[in-house]
Amino acid sequence: MSKDSQETNTQTVAYGWQLITPKNTIVTDNEQGNIIIGDSSNDFSGGPFIVLKVSENEATVKASGYFEQGVSITLDKKIIVQRRPDIELED
Repeated sequence: MSKDSQETNTQTVAYGWQLITPKNTIVTDNEQGNIIIGDSSNDFSGGPFIVLKVSENEATVKASGYFEQGVSITLDKKIIVQRRPDIELED
């Protein structure tokens, strides 16, 4: 696994949810609570997006890609996306 795979970005999205994503992630959201998360790293770029829907009291994963290892939703309005480990090929 590369060193930078543990680095994260945190941003506030609709309804006060905190979104914590790996570095090299692109996030698009709107005031209606629709969130799309894409990976821009060399390992997974161009793959399926994670699609979330949030409201004042609920967060739902509508679709997921393959770059994430997991999506955690906490009671204190945090959504944490964890990236799969980088694959290191030996020569």
